[in-house]
Amino acid sequence: MQISSNQNTLTAMMGIRSAQAAATKASERISSGLRVNRAADDPVGLGVANKLKVQVGSFSKVLDNISQGTGIVQVVDDSLTQMVEALTALRVAAVASEGTLATADRTMYQTLVDEYLESIDSVADNAVWGGDSLMSSASTKTIQSGINSGDSTSLSLEQMTVSSLSLTSLSVASSANATTSVGLIDDAMDTITNYQSYIGAMENVLDFQSNLATSNITNYSTAYGQIMNADLAQETANLASAQIQRDAATAMLAQSQTMNKELVTYLLKSVFA
Repeated sequence: MQISSNQNTLTAMMGIRSAQAAATKASERISSGLRVNRAADDPVGLGVANKLKVQVGSFSKVLDNISQGTGIVQVVDDSLTQMVEALTALRVAAVASEGTLATADRTMYQTLVDEYLESIDSVADNAVWGGDSLMSSASTKTIQSGINSGDSTSLSLEQMTVSSLSLTSLSVASSANATTSVGLIDDAMDTITNYQSYIGAMENVLDFQSNLATSNITNYSTAYGQIMNADLAQETANLASAQIQRDAATAMLAQSQTMNKELVTYLLKSVFA
């Protein structure tokens, strides 16, 4: 037996410290909801998680950018639909003017034509996004649709006005003029229809990119959570186990001290008896 160095006591104390450390870690994870609260908890895992977090944030911004682009093409699409309606009405007026009409009736149709032409320019003037005109002049919008440099989508916006559609001199003042106007209106309709097809295709592209970004956000967020988030059921079990171990070690420490005291007392009695 050793008096100055009691192995049983030292072992019990080591057990208490180990159990207390395990209980503290489990309590911290349960309280924070995180498995990794500091780099020491999982150095490699934290590095991977940080990269995943950056990508989640980047794709979230990409999603915002794509949403802006989608808004732009939707404004243009709606405006083109209104222009098609105006051109349809113009064509009806022009066809009606190809026949023999009284001067007053022809004047009425010309007034109608002029009003529809004004409405086309009005639609173009009101197609605005963030203060920028989308149809009054040609322009290109670059949308950052990926998280890496160069991952962008270019949106080519065309000028869609009475002037660009070659409808400035549209006239139904005579039957011949009306016939010419029908041809000009048909050409304008073809131009708008082709542009509508392009805009529709770009909206589909942006929708695909939006779905891809959303999917990436979900996948990276899930991977981040698997690394960083604590398993509360497991940590609760760990805490209970650590508490039992600590209590047991504490009991053994007390028992060891009692045994040592009793033995020392017995030996002293033997010496001084």
